[in-house]
Amino acid sequence: MDKEEIFEMAIRELRENALAQRKENLCEDEQQLYDEVRALSTQARDVVKELPQEQQKILTDYFEKTNLIADHECAYLYVQGAKDCIGLLKKLGAL
Repeated sequence: MDKEEIFEMAIRELRENALAQRKENLCEDEQQLYDEVRALSTQARDVVKELPQEQQKILTDYFEKTNLIADHECAYLYVQGAKDCIGLLKKLGAL
């Protein structure tokens, strides 16, 4: 395993831990939003199942790729946030 793979694995674990903590402390509005998305997800799957196979594949691919892009953007922003924090601390003379 090279340095890049170790770095990515460490960042992934930090992100997952942060998200797990966040989900434990959601305010009522945020919890309601997660609940609504869960319900809509079930409904969306039912709607997709009624479509012809080719259209099912198009929608499934779209949702999977959209989620993958969102995950990559989240990872990028997590790392960029850490870099920005270090840069700010250096400018403030704290590092």
